[in-house]
Amino acid sequence: MSDDARDFLDEQEALDAYVRFRSSLRSGDFIYFDVVEYESIIDYLIDEGDFETVNLAVEQAMEIHPAALPIRLRYAQSLINSNSPEEALDELRLLAELDRENPDVFLMMGTAHLMLEQQSMAESQFAKAVDLAGDELDDVLYHIGTSWLPAGNIEMAIRYFEQSFSVNPENEMLLNDLGYFYDQLGFAEKSIYYYNLYLDLDPFNPAVWFNLGIAYNRNLQFEKALEAYDFTLALRETFYHAIFNKANSLANLERYKEAISAYREYLKYDAENDDAWCYMGECYLNQGRYRMAGRYYRKALEINPENDIALFSKGIIFWLEKNYEKSLSLIKKAISLEKETPEYWFTYARVLADSGHRKEAQGAFKKAALLNPENSEVWINFAEFQHTCGQVKEAIDTLKLGIRHNENDAAIKYRLAAYLLETNDEKEAAEQLETALKLDFNRHDDLFRANPKAAQNDSVRKLIKTYSPLK
Repeated sequence: MSDDARDFLDEQEALDAYVRFRSSLRSGDFIYFDVVEYESIIDYLIDEGDFETVNLAVEQAMEIHPAALPIRLRYAQSLINSNSPEEALDELRLLAELDRENPDVFLMMGTAHLMLEQQSMAESQFAKAVDLAGDELDDVLYHIGTSWLPAGNIEMAIRYFEQSFSVNPENEMLLNDLGYFYDQLGFAEKSIYYYNLYLDLDPFNPAVWFNLGIAYNRNLQFEKALEAYDFTLALRETFYHAIFNKANSLANLERYKEAISAYREYLKYDAENDDAWCYMGECYLNQGRYRMAGRYYRKALEINPENDIALFSKGIIFWLEKNYEKSLSLIKKAISLEKETPEYWFTYARVLADSGHRKEAQGAFKKAALLNPENSEVWINFAEFQHTCGQVKEAIDTLKLGIRHNENDAAIKYRLAAYLLETNDEKEAAEQLETALKLDFNRHDDLFRANPKAAQNDSVRKLIKTYSPLK
């Protein structure tokens, strides 16, 4: 957080010092640099991430200027960078005795304590840094936030970032970090808010437009995502990841023809990307063009035989063509790669059911329901399968279990009412039907599709008339 020495040298002087230092390393000749020059050299090296040479520069500077506090601070920072927090603390304690008013000392001490997993001690040192920050409060708070990131505590980092934002809402680096880390935590709306604040200050940063597009996509705002990717490409037309994401957004908007065109454009840059070939296949599948879809799934699998989405989707095509043996083989392979994907198990169960593998289908339905109990469609299909097998009581039990996880789902209650009427349990059937009608009257035809005879039941007709909006 300490002042960059390049603020005290003009840009050319700082660069000249850096170039001369690099030259001295190559030639082995000794060149004298004053404190400010060494600071600028070290700052350049830190910016480059060349921490090995940072350590070398610090050692040289310490030999020539052993009492210079700015150099000693950078020495402490180099110890932190080289993962030596205990040695850094030894140096920082000495510096704290020499300069009790320097917030950088306590900021670094806090960082070192975090590296040693001493959280309470770190927070104590950070508090001292904040107290001493003065006009640099926003910068101190921001750097405290960044100190929490290597410790894996994004929530604490954001807490300090927010405090820094309240002091200085126009720090572009801070706004970008808030946008990025809120997205990492799944808070898409907050991510969008901060990225937009950044772009109000600097609308010409393609990387931020790209990240904004990702956040919009996570928030299911696909039109907005598309707009963000278009801005990205207007600023940098070779930003090919934006082309890929744009294609995904178009596919999510069911604009499959445009999506296919965008995937083709992306593949000019990255022809071996199996996901792009696979997603192009998805677009054709959603258009009902199964032969074309199969062609692109094959291409994806040639590149990556373990692309589970391509295996699964190709399995769906064989299912639709009633080639159950090939369908089951492919979906089973997809499951072997992604064992906890409920959609794979659900589809596998349905193909097993259609192909007459009743026992295996039963197990697959149970697995799908276990993995995603909030999906009422799984429970309804499972119960329908049991009902088809003549297991009406078991189907009722399955639906009741499903309702525990989907209390406000009308479809599952209509199906339960239909099966209860079959067993002449009119009292409970009426209770389930009434609840379903209250939840979603417009779906009451689900009852008759599952049990056509229900239309002749007087209590059913009476309930429907009671809740009909067209009385």
